[in-house]
Amino acid sequence: MVRTTKISEHSKQFNPLQPVVLDSLPERPLVSILISNYNYAEYLGDAIESSLRQTYDNLEVVVCDDGSTDGSSGILERFQSQDRRVKVIYQSNSGQALALNEAFLKSSGQIICLLDADDVFAPGKLRCVVNSFHSAPDSGFAVNRMLRVDKMRKCSGVIPMLSGLPSGWRGPSLSLAAPQMLPGMPPCSGLSLRRQIAEAIFPLPQGLTAYADTLIQVLAPLITPIVAMQAPLSEYRVHGGNTAAVNAFTEDRLRNLVVWEKEIWHAWRQYLTSRSELASQLLPSSDAPYLPMAYAHARFRSAPDSKALYDAIPASYFRALPRERRWFWRAAVLMPKRIFRKCFTLVYGQTRAKRVVSGVLSSFRTDLRRRKQFLEHTKRTRHQMPNANRNPGLNETARCL
Repeated sequence: MVRTTKISEHSKQFNPLQPVVLDSLPERPLVSILISNYNYAEYLGDAIESSLRQTYDNLEVVVCDDGSTDGSSGILERFQSQDRRVKVIYQSNSGQALALNEAFLKSSGQIICLLDADDVFAPGKLRCVVNSFHSAPDSGFAVNRMLRVDKMRKCSGVIPMLSGLPSGWRGPSLSLAAPQMLPGMPPCSGLSLRRQIAEAIFPLPQGLTAYADTLIQVLAPLITPIVAMQAPLSEYRVHGGNTAAVNAFTEDRLRNLVVWEKEIWHAWRQYLTSRSELASQLLPSSDAPYLPMAYAHARFRSAPDSKALYDAIPASYFRALPRERRWFWRAAVLMPKRIFRKCFTLVYGQTRAKRVVSGVLSSFRTDLRRRKQFLEHTKRTRHQMPNANRNPGLNETARCL
């Protein structure tokens, strides 16, 4: 089911971007699953097995090991020797972006699916991706819901938690004042691309040693319409050692976030400048503005210039953020340091409170879905039964629900 999200007020502006015209897709396209791995031997086997056990079998699994020092190499050699569809690349530890770049270079598929080494795919994931691209031939970017699971793969909620998945051509709704993440955008293992779109984004900047999928989340909707798959087709494993799903932030991690945020800004601006002369005229004049993570890093350090950094952030950058993050940043400058740290972790981390809320909402959605199915079944039954045989008690129960 395709869901359309309203264009936000701040982005009702002239936007010269047009979607890329895609080539036709073969009936049975080759799907390349790209995995970057660094010391995830504990989970890597699950990720590869979930890829090889797909109901759609025209696939290849391309794994780039980013200098792991655990038992990852033994796992990769075993899978490579057992299944010719598995390709393995080794590189010295250089970060997620360069690992994904190497995997993409060695891939051949007309469709690219990203998979984190600690996540897994549902068995029907690739078939759904292929069918979705066939049903929406103008769309080059597919997103799917994900299950949030713990280390043992016990489900604790659904991603996205509060928003619907983005869909359709969103170019006109996106800000040209700052990189913008659409609400409801799933992380890495919920993203799939037509090769033509991937080629417009890769190679990823080498400075993105983590959060490389963020650039894809930002750029792909500027290039092509999105097709949304509402079924949970991937599992996002939260195990305490995740690169992104952390429950606490340190000064060192904030320092890295500052670097990664700037890398995304530069790549976003460079892409738009190359796409359209009109678009480049609408971009901010500064190529390296002060950004929110620099302010957050200063607050964590109790730096005396933190207020000046906050005042230097372009207002357009805040307006391009999702609504809940805009509210946080609006209030951030007024928060005492301790409250700021807690709220920042709640908004950008994976706290226990957020997981509990996700679990409650997931249970609520499941209950609503079951009630809806029950009501639909009851309605069909009533239409199929003769009037004399209808059960008034059942009708009353349906009315109460």
